[in-house]
Amino acid sequence: MLCPRCAQPLPHGASTCPSCGADVRPLSAPTAEDLTWCPACGSVVSRDMAACPYCGLPLFGQADPLDPSSAEPVDPAERDTRLLPRMQNAIPEPGPEEGEGPGRPRAAKSLIVAAVAVGVVALAAVLIFAHPWNPNLYDTRAETPADTSMEGFPGTVERLTGQDSTGEATEELTGDEATFAAFTSVLEEQDALADELDQEMEDLEAAPSATEGSRGLSREQAQSTSLHISNLISEIEESDVSSGTYARAKEELVTMGNYLRNRADALTDAWVVVMASGASEEDMEAAVDAARATDASFSRLYRDARSGFELEDPEA
Repeated sequence: MLCPRCAQPLPHGASTCPSCGADVRPLSAPTAEDLTWCPACGSVVSRDMAACPYCGLPLFGQADPLDPSSAEPVDPAERDTRLLPRMQNAIPEPGPEEGEGPGRPRAAKSLIVAAVAVGVVALAAVLIFAHPWNPNLYDTRAETPADTSMEGFPGTVERLTGQDSTGEATEELTGDEATFAAFTSVLEEQDALADELDQEMEDLEAAPSATEGSRGLSREQAQSTSLHISNLISEIEESDVSSGTYARAKEELVTMGNYLRNRADALTDAWVVVMASGASEEDMEAAVDAARATDASFSRLYRDARSGFELEDPEA
């Protein structure tokens, strides 16, 4: 065993160090008689300490804490007022509340309470908007009873289904009226596509001298127009003309649609040659000439068919 003060070996059973005279008896737990209060910071200190370990204020006249018998209290007037005491709360920190274990600190308890509060608010919001006790609270359909006794049904109807107060009533179209409206729209689209093909033919004719980026955009437009025409023809072919009123008009619209598709196919075929890697200017010119001839032929056929086409209004 070594002396805790001078680190010299101690004889077995010694109570004081033979080298420095320090008390080396085993320490025991302090009692209330061994403790006192620091007059500066209020910390609990041992009576045999020469200075407060918390604020540094001298507690005894002699600085040797190993000789408490010779220590005299310091006169308050002689204290070194230059020391800045470190204030420490003498009141012990509150421990865990009753019922709180190490696995449930205050922070965790607060989080649980907050989560429960959020859940309650969310449930309340759902109930407010859903109204399970009154599912028809937000139903805007009319519920005014209607007398139907004059229509061959005795009594009244308590609820008028299918009537929405937020919208306006729409007029039902007959089969021929619906077909007339659909074919009128198709005819307008075909005329617009014919004009678009005229412009695309001009773009193709300028392709040999155009930039590569401009060619790419023109080719994509030609492909998009060709797909639009094909979809429009499919729409015409699926039209219901079982009444017979517009059977001939359907055939003529399909024929005119095919004229437009042939024009579009000639343009897309020419663009394949123009955009081919390593295509010479002569190859481009040859592809443009072939497309120009096909386009002119089917363009003329479309104009002739369009001039002789008539769509009779069923209300006329």
